Amino acid sequence: MHLFSFSCILVFVSTSLIAFFVLLKGKDRKESVLWALLCVFVSIWGAGAYKFSTTDTVLDFIFWRRIANIGVIFTPIGYYHFLSSFLKFNRRHQRAVLYYLYISGCIFLSLNLFAPQELFVGGARRIFNQFYYSDWLQYKSLAYLLFYLSFYGALLLYSFSQLVINYWSSRGIIRTQLKYFIVASIIGWLGPTLMWLVEFRIDIYPYSNFLIAVYPLIIAYAIIKYRLMDIRVALTRAGIFLVLYTAVLGIPFYVGYQTRSWMFSTSVAVILATIGPIAYRIMQRKAEDLLLSQQRRYQKILLHAGSGMAREHHLDKLSTLMARIVKRTVQVSFVALFLEDREHGEYALASQRSDQKIDETLVFSYKHIFAQYLTTVREPILYEELPQEVRQALPAPLAPALIVPSFADEKLIGFLVLGEKYNKTPYSQDDINVFTILSHQAALAIANCIFFEEFKKAQEKVFAAEKLASIGGMAEGLAHQMKNRLNQFSVASGELKFEIEDLLKRNPQILEKEEDKKSFDYLVHIADSLITNVKRSDAVIKGILNFAQVEARETFFSTFSLKEVITLSLELLKIKHKVAEFPLKEEIKAEDTIYGVKAQLMESVYNMLDNGYEAILDRTARMTDEEKKAFTPQIRLSFSRNAQTCRIIIEDNGLGMNEETKKKIFAPFFTTKSSYKSGTGIGIYVVKRIIEENHKGKIWFESEYGKGTKFIIDLPLCKV
Repeated sequence: MHLFSFSCILVFVSTSLIAFFVLLKGKDRKESVLWALLCVFVSIWGAGAYKFSTTDTVLDFIFWRRIANIGVIFTPIGYYHFLSSFLKFNRRHQRAVLYYLYISGCIFLSLNLFAPQELFVGGARRIFNQFYYSDWLQYKSLAYLLFYLSFYGALLLYSFSQLVINYWSSRGIIRTQLKYFIVASIIGWLGPTLMWLVEFRIDIYPYSNFLIAVYPLIIAYAIIKYRLMDIRVALTRAGIFLVLYTAVLGIPFYVGYQTRSWMFSTSVAVILATIGPIAYRIMQRKAEDLLLSQQRRYQKILLHAGSGMAREHHLDKLSTLMARIVKRTVQVSFVALFLEDREHGEYALASQRSDQKIDETLVFSYKHIFAQYLTTVREPILYEELPQEVRQALPAPLAPALIVPSFADEKLIGFLVLGEKYNKTPYSQDDINVFTILSHQAALAIANCIFFEEFKKAQEKVFAAEKLASIGGMAEGLAHQMKNRLNQFSVASGELKFEIEDLLKRNPQILEKEEDKKSFDYLVHIADSLITNVKRSDAVIKGILNFAQVEARETFFSTFSLKEVITLSLELLKIKHKVAEFPLKEEIKAEDTIYGVKAQLMESVYNMLDNGYEAILDRTARMTDEEKKAFTPQIRLSFSRNAQTCRIIIEDNGLGMNEETKKKIFAPFFTTKSSYKSGTGIGIYVVKRIIEENHKGKIWFESEYGKGTKFIIDLPLCKV
């Protein structure tokens, strides 16, 4: 076997496998079916060429040359048909053109199979003392020359020109695919073009037949896996494979031919076949490291930046940081981050970094086809892969290359829109994998920021309620004192008025003088004014007192989970005390449903846990270093229920209370906290009022100084 026949085997095997593989992976796509058909035509050439290059008679050569020509005739037609579908040539004329080409192909096929040898197939001569090959100069067939120049050559040139034109006018992944097609077409069609020279007695050994086996690999890769690597990597891999395996397969043949020892050549083949895959992997890895160094560098930076996003707790800063890092690192034309706006049911532009500013009012509603499609696809997607109707629905200024959605709890919370890279390289599968990881990290960071903002608002509400409760506690005491004074003013003003009127009745002559009458009228007016203002002041005090009652106007009772209340309280406590873990042990043995005002009971649980934790801090502050090592802080919350009530017990191993503290613990404005802890002294007082006045329950405690405190809360068990 010589190298040409071996290359024919390689052409047949590679194109047949590719046709099968393409159909297996993309049988529902028209382009995949057409490409598989093209590979079948090429494989027919490979099979026929192998047979005619291994025969020893001219008659057999002519027969197998006719078979090989079937592939030669229909390969350019299949190539044009594939490109016309992929590039979407003018459909109005396309069907007529394809009919013409296939009919012309059938005419040339009839000449090839049934016409005399000298009319189309030509003569035959033995070349390189190895095999027979066609000789056009023997008969100088015009039909064959017409086929070669005006059909085969012209059709290929037109197809290739359309490929180049579409490349310059395309963008994104389509441009990347066309780059593969152009390079593969140059490689693939260079193979048969050089072999035509031999037919015209320009004897160049047809090594170029190996190229025919290479180019279908590249284009098949571009159709099915075009995102896996850059074109440079594809060419490098193909080049390494071609050079390495030409050596692996060619050296044994050369050794066998020179030594006439097939035993020795077989041994060399076994050794090289063993070393070949290892050498290929090593060379491939080195080449990719060199070619993709810049891409892998920014991918590493993105992953590192993504892991640090969770430390940012401000959503505005996080969104700005994300856009800036991606824009600067990946070097893209623009980056836009859209985040969910639950209040308005839409995704609004949160941050952007762009060469040309994007309209800041740009939003996508939940029902927008683009947002709904991202919810369905759930992974980074290239613009060219979007359905046509989705692409048309995008606003004109937005021309993305890659869209990266982020999900939290199965819900789309935002998406990152990226423009083209400055260097025009496509987003590879490695890029998409990195952005997939980044989207998960971004989702966690965004959800974390939303969580902190929501709980910050909740904390502010709790503190506001606490302040209102403190005002309420003070207002009740102040109201009593102020009402006493106002009553005194009211009585005094009334008596003053009555006294003046009585004086005038007893001494009417006083009013005879105009000046005296004015003075007494003025005194009566002052008395009336005092009475009126006392009534108004009393109304103002009542209004303030009503307003100061904690959630008095929004109180409603419902059933809810105690665990939910505990969870919300713990998150607030972690934020307040800046701890990652709170030393709480829950012991909830029964169903944890309770009945009451959720906001008020959450405030109560929060205050109890907060006081317990600060009591632990007070105790540890008084310990020696050895005592601190042996001490384990713990707060225990247990829940139980019977037929009438449910009981919540909150017990800590903190400092505990002395006898004096026990007497004052429920008094307003009494606090055991040191000045730096911002204690107001109304927390326990508010809890007592919430439990006993609002919920008609009971609260009491047990405490031993130096060992800890236990608070017991009983709540009525209403209908569940």
